[in-house]
Amino acid sequence: MLKKVVQNRRNTKTKQMVMNVLEKSLSALSHEDIEQKLTEKIDRVTVYRILNGFCNDGKVHKIAGDDGKTYYSLCRHCTAEQHNDNHAHFLCTECHSIVCIEEPLAVQPVPKGYNVSSISAFLTGTCSKCNSTVLDQDRI
Repeated sequence: MLKKVVQNRRNTKTKQMVMNVLEKSLSALSHEDIEQKLTEKIDRVTVYRILNGFCNDGKVHKIAGDDGKTYYSLCRHCTAEQHNDNHAHFLCTECHSIVCIEEPLAVQPVPKGYNVSSISAFLTGTCSKCNSTVLDQDRI
């Protein structure tokens, strides 16, 4: 019988620094974005390990961007046992921010024998902030 390895999940200064960056952000961040926003230099591999640990703990979810990068966003109602990330992600073509659209996606009926375990939807367009900037410029 295999034993489940329990990792030490203690909160460290570096973990708290990465979490602070994610909590302050209004959009999903790439690894590079997170590194740039850190107040202290942290080894690149350490940041990856922290982010993967956050994903495993249900604190953060990954978003695969259309640019090949992985983006990270805080989970709202997830646990280590159950990720509830069945929502759309919106990429603004103007400011390039990626935000979670918290409305749950409806699951379409699938053929018999299929079992849906997760849903991924990526929407592109202009966000409300960029739209309001365009509207303000049109008024001038």
